[in-house]
Amino acid sequence: KQYDFDLLVIGAGSGGIASARRAASYGAKVAVVEMGRLGGTCVNVGCVPKKVMFNAATIAEMLHDMHHYGFESGAVQFDWGYIQRSRDAYIARLNKIYDTNLSNSGITKLIGRASLAKDADGNVEVIVSPSDSDSATNSSQQRYRA
Repeated sequence: KQYDFDLLVIGAGSGGIASARRAASYGAKVAVVEMGRLGGTCVNVGCVPKKVMFNAATIAEMLHDMHHYGFESGAVQFDWGYIQRSRDAYIARLNKIYDTNLSNSGITKLIGRASLAKDADGNVEVIVSPSDSDSATNSSQQRYRA
């Protein structure tokens, strides 16, 4: 049988990227399918941005309570736009690191939505469609076997 890849990983979250890089380090021909930003839920909308916002809230609470410990300060200003821009820049930097690591590991990135199907011979194929489901026509889909 002819295969396009030894391993085709669906999802470029932390686990998908780690397994893809490990397999590639052993010489496997690897591809990763991702429809969004690299890093998955944790990096993009979960753990990482939550920690940035939690740290900002913790500092605000400390500033609020500092007079209980003998500290005095003038009015403290908070710039909501600044913390948002800083958080987003940090996440973008992590996305770039993941992208660089995939490239340096020789892993093919396939951008789109993955689904599984059987071909005429009963073999499983991975179909990659554009992320925008409205434009997902048969002509815009790519089929891979792994």
